[in-house]
Amino acid sequence: MLFETFKKYREERPGEAAFLVSSGDRSMPVDWRRFTDDIATVCWIIEKYAPGAKVAIMGENSYEWMVAHAACLFSGAVAVPVEPALSADDIAKRLSFVGASALLHSALYSEKAHDVAERVPGLATGGFGSRKTDFFINAAVKALGFLRKTVWHRPPPDPERTATMVFTSGTTSEPRAVELSLKSIETFVRSTSLALPMKQGDRSLMLLPLHHIFGIAATYTMLANGVALGVCPDFRRIYDAFERFSVNFAFLVPALADILAGKIESRGKSAEEALGQRIDWILTGGANISRRTYERLTALGIKVVSGYGLTETAACFSMARTSDEPRACSAGRVCALPEVETKVSESGELLTRGPNVMKGYYKMPEKTALAIDTDGWFHTGDAGRIDEDGYVWITGRLSRTIVLSSGKKIAPEELEEKLLALPGVREAVVCGDGETREVKAEIYASVPDESVLRAVAALNATLPVYQRIKRTIVRSEPFPRTASGKIKLG
Repeated sequence: MLFETFKKYREERPGEAAFLVSSGDRSMPVDWRRFTDDIATVCWIIEKYAPGAKVAIMGENSYEWMVAHAACLFSGAVAVPVEPALSADDIAKRLSFVGASALLHSALYSEKAHDVAERVPGLATGGFGSRKTDFFINAAVKALGFLRKTVWHRPPPDPERTATMVFTSGTTSEPRAVELSLKSIETFVRSTSLALPMKQGDRSLMLLPLHHIFGIAATYTMLANGVALGVCPDFRRIYDAFERFSVNFAFLVPALADILAGKIESRGKSAEEALGQRIDWILTGGANISRRTYERLTALGIKVVSGYGLTETAACFSMARTSDEPRACSAGRVCALPEVETKVSESGELLTRGPNVMKGYYKMPEKTALAIDTDGWFHTGDAGRIDEDGYVWITGRLSRTIVLSSGKKIAPEELEEKLLALPGVREAVVCGDGETREVKAEIYASVPDESVLRAVAALNATLPVYQRIKRTIVRSEPFPRTASGKIKLG
């Protein structure tokens, strides 16, 4: 489906923009002819020098990053996105584990790529735009010109094969390499295209980190719908990117949505007043959006919809529709595709089955068997419910449930939501004390510690006795976060 769509745009819309890149104070388009030509060139290089290989990709968001990933998908290689913020040791361990034979990287991470290569015997490296890479590209261009046949003259690739391995971004557990097929990514693309209005001529951003499945799947979704993508390598420039590229809508994690809300609020009473044009909608995923962030964006005239999924489900489980009445803080409606099934287990766990589900954890058959039962249902590890209209409501991670000495159970996420509604509270994590098994909260706030403690005491007065927070710690700085915007726990 992606291959056929890219080929169609190549033939029918060769001069239309696939990407928009910054050049000084201007926005320069990269059209579909060049994009698909560049994919074909990298496909030739992969097939000649590393056929069927696992190819790691490391760098900030860029046009070249997406060319490399798409070339892996269409050439039979396996793309292995790498989180560039990791240490060289950690990256080397991951690449050695999956057996990567090549590492493509941006100029910004040349030194780290060199350090990784020293730790992984036989690992070939190539920098985007480097002299070494240009040599191979020039050879490929000459060869393709002589042959007059490229990847676009072939049948589509096998949608069932492993196309990419994405490491989980779990907040507490050791990352695992999730094997995803091209069909899994395409399932996200098709389901999201049904739920959200996207059309040729729209503009959005390639802003989510591309080493995370949400960023990858969202980018392919927008490309498949003919949306021109502004390249934004630095999330700190999110407002500038919205303004520069005249963005109609965006896929964001809640942390970025909150940053955007603050930037707009400092410049106007609405997105239209601040930016000079409307933002039709924002979809948040990767983590739960707080009610406060939702209300801030809504007050700015931006429709907020949410989606839910995991790396293991190619980010696909549920998604809100912009045509529906807003349901604040829900995770949207279950996937609209009939082949994607969802349900809640007897223990209250959200389950899904279908082409969205991973093939497995690479070289971890026992952990795969624990995650996917004999009937094919993937166990998300998230507690929740699905209402009569198909909306999904997530109450928390089963692994985070606090079991008190009385036997009563508490979902920390519910208390965290109440804490985040308190004046000045910016971040909150609730857990059970290891010794007393009582409820403990750690808070980062923009108001004095005394104000936080008074607010927590007032909140406690409204809660059942067993839910009350017995110990409160006020942090002096924000919590560290994963690339997808989740607070790192433990």
